[in-house]
Amino acid sequence: MPVLDEFITTDKDSWFRYLLVTPKAKSLGAYVRGAGFASVLPRSPYPPNGHSNGHASVMAGRTLPCYQFVYITHGSGVFSSQTHQNEPVGAGDMIMVFPQVWHRYAPLPDTGWREYWIEFDGDYVRRLMTQTGFTPDSPVQYLGIHDSILDLFLKALAWLKNEPPEYPLLLGSLATQMIAQALSTAKWQSQNGQSDAAIIREARRWLIHDPGSAENLSDLASQLNVSYSTFRHRFKAETGISPRQFALEARIRKASNLLARTEAAPHAIAELCGMESHYFSKWFKKKIGLTPTAYRQRHRQPMN
Repeated sequence: MPVLDEFITTDKDSWFRYLLVTPKAKSLGAYVRGAGFASVLPRSPYPPNGHSNGHASVMAGRTLPCYQFVYITHGSGVFSSQTHQNEPVGAGDMIMVFPQVWHRYAPLPDTGWREYWIEFDGDYVRRLMTQTGFTPDSPVQYLGIHDSILDLFLKALAWLKNEPPEYPLLLGSLATQMIAQALSTAKWQSQNGQSDAAIIREARRWLIHDPGSAENLSDLASQLNVSYSTFRHRFKAETGISPRQFALEARIRKASNLLARTEAAPHAIAELCGMESHYFSKWFKKKIGLTPTAYRQRHRQPMN
């Protein structure tokens, strides 16, 4: 039986547990290393206070030795990896993290999000994942909000809390069931065309990679084959903020990454992010709470 390695309860809105993987657990071919959930309110710290250093590194970037599924049921955010930069994430999306693939993710400050996550691995798991066709090239899969998926996460959390007999075996079988359920749901989504949520997901992707699209949202709505009023209403219902506000969040996040990782002058960063330089400092401080210069001093990362 796995030995308790780390168990942290911060409050009713955040809980997780990690297990120390034993040789017996590995011999099963499918085992769970940990699972948890977090409800992150707008403008709240992420990850929630009290989480371990390993989990906290998710914002700065990290690699895991195993697979991780992160299911978002409310809110919006972004995901980056070796092959994707600022991939939009929203309610109904499953983030799929692969072993030894650098990645980071976080909710947007204005929306927060609710996440459920599970880490798993094993010889059988790796064969199964290879057969699914899921790859690091498509790390964010839109599955929609389904009780069949959420129930698996809730069951994992319950077993980790209550430790029924042979719960490591139960968790291992649940990991394979989760892979199969994700594959089935993804194929069902592709066979039934674009839903409203999928249309909004495409809009989020557009606004993150080209925030200047917010300057002409009517054209963007036309590209998505919906009226502007319908587009704006559905976008806000899905993400919690307007498309224009979402684009501003994307610009600020891009600017913060450039400030931390490059030596470019703030006015040059403003231009790269599609913002007028004389408004940039004002908006950046309003959103982040620091001037661009102060943010760079506090969050500067070593140059590669």
